[in-house]
Amino acid sequence: MNEKWQEIVKRALALGLETSKGAVPGAKLRQIIARIAPEYQEQYPPVGQEAEKFREFLGNFNSLLTVLPRDGQDILVAPSDKPELLITSDAGQTQLREDIFEAFTHIPRETPPKEPWYDPGTDKIRWATVDEISTASGLVKIPTATVEQEIEDRKDFASSPEIDAEVREGLLATLGDHSGLWAFSRALKDNGLAHKWHFFRFRALVLRIRKWCESQQIAMRVDWLSSKASQPNPPKSLNLSEIISGPHNPYRIEGFMKNLSEEDVKRISIPLDIVLKLLQK
Repeated sequence: MNEKWQEIVKRALALGLETSKGAVPGAKLRQIIARIAPEYQEQYPPVGQEAEKFREFLGNFNSLLTVLPRDGQDILVAPSDKPELLITSDAGQTQLREDIFEAFTHIPRETPPKEPWYDPGTDKIRWATVDEISTASGLVKIPTATVEQEIEDRKDFASSPEIDAEVREGLLATLGDHSGLWAFSRALKDNGLAHKWHFFRFRALVLRIRKWCESQQIAMRVDWLSSKASQPNPPKSLNLSEIISGPHNPYRIEGFMKNLSEEDVKRISIPLDIVLKLLQK
């Protein structure tokens, strides 16, 4: 779309944010766009695009906004640099598609490492070593997640202005050894900061993905984000090895325990021989 429409959508989104709690509902944004378009000698819907869905229309402004589709509900729209506004009052409701999340957060441990590659033609992630990928495959390399990056994100969060100085020192102190990620998560819960961390990490991760998309000239797809309500119900039970050791699963030992409450932990029974093996590591 031309620069005039870019300005219309940008202004409409800013106006919508002034009277919205968080992101702007699609219907509200549509009304604002239709109201202010005549000020720019335009009309909504544009001539010749009357049959186009509003979500499709917004696809022309990928660099300006991020759209969250929701099953049975209106879409939500946020500025591209504020994706955290898409998180609703229900903590953790908004999430990245599982395979995309894993591709940008899973730290490979194999030798040689299996790394994430994206297929723009099929919108699928493939995990493979560099030697397994043909130069003619059309796959695009996704930056491999590292412990250093994970620690840096946590340091940035701890150093943010909204974290009290005393709490900040405690959070930073957890990141000094190999168990830092788990210890940091424990400290977050102890200080009641888990929800704030979720907002911060969601924003950091979405902005990282958007930056990668721009560098590779790949459009960030609307369906990479979704509401938990639109996801299928998880299985009632899983084998422990499937939960903590699958090749694409983001929940390794350091992340597995942090998601359990104290009551959940009390229900876990581990054979003594396994405990002894862990202590020998």
